[in-house]
Formats: sequence, structure tokens, C-alpha cells
Amino acid sequence: MDTMLTKWIPVPYFQVNRKGTILNSSHTTHSYFPDTSNIWTIIHEEHRDKVILMLSQSANSYPITQHLMLKIRNNLFGNFRCTIQWKDGVGHLVCTESKSIKESTTTFSSVHKSLIDTQRRLKESEKHLEDVAHIIKIRKH
Repeated sequence: MDTMLTKWIPVPYFQVNRKGTILNSSHTTHSYFPDTSNIWTIIHEEHRDKVILMLSQSANSYPITQHLMLKIRNNLFGNFRCTIQWKDGVGHLVCTESKSIKESTTTFSSVHKSLIDTQRRLKESEKHLEDVAHIIKIRKH
């Protein structure tokens, strides 16, 4: 791909070799990730095995997609959906920001747990109020 065209791709895009050295990247890449000459510096250590799989694909194979945690400009990690396809020894890697499935599940799970806790507290409060009402009723008589 023409290096001038590569610069204007509107998503984080890298051209890499099998060792993870960045041969070229889009301008958008620099707004997401810190400056680096090798993708290994932005890969979270827990996801390095996935990247090894991506870099070891056979030449001219079908694209492979992995969800990866990548270091973003503020030195935190973000969730990205990364797809690589190899052509003539060059890996064409596109990484788009995505919401973590785990976060969505955790959010739903935490909301569900909160609702159950609230229901339990409401039942306890209702029982307490009934006891107080019963005591007040006894005192009136």
C-alpha cells in the first residue's frame, strides 16, 4: 500500500513485520497510542499470547481478529478489536476501540446485584415498619 495513502486511513492502522516492528502507520494511530517503533510496547502483558498468534499467521492468509488491551496515550489501557491480514510479508493491522464484553457483563451483574440488595433491604424495612405499627397499635389499646 502506498505510504502516503496509509497516513490518511481514518482509523488506527499499522503495517508491521513478523517481529512486531512498525513499518508504517496512519496519522490517527498517533492520536490513540504513544509513539513507538514496535507494537510490543503497547500490548498488555496478558494479551501477548494473542499477538504471537497474530504475528505467526501464514502469509496471504485470511484476516484474524482478537480483542486486545492496548496502552493508550495517557498510559492507561483501552479495549481494542484488532484485525490483521498478511500480504507479502507485511501485516496490515487495524485496531478499533471497543467496549469490553467483560465490562458489559460486569455492569449488568453489578446492577442486578444492587437490585437484589435493594429488594432485601426494602423487605427488612417493611417488616420493621409492620413491627413498629403493631407496637403502636398495642399501646393505643
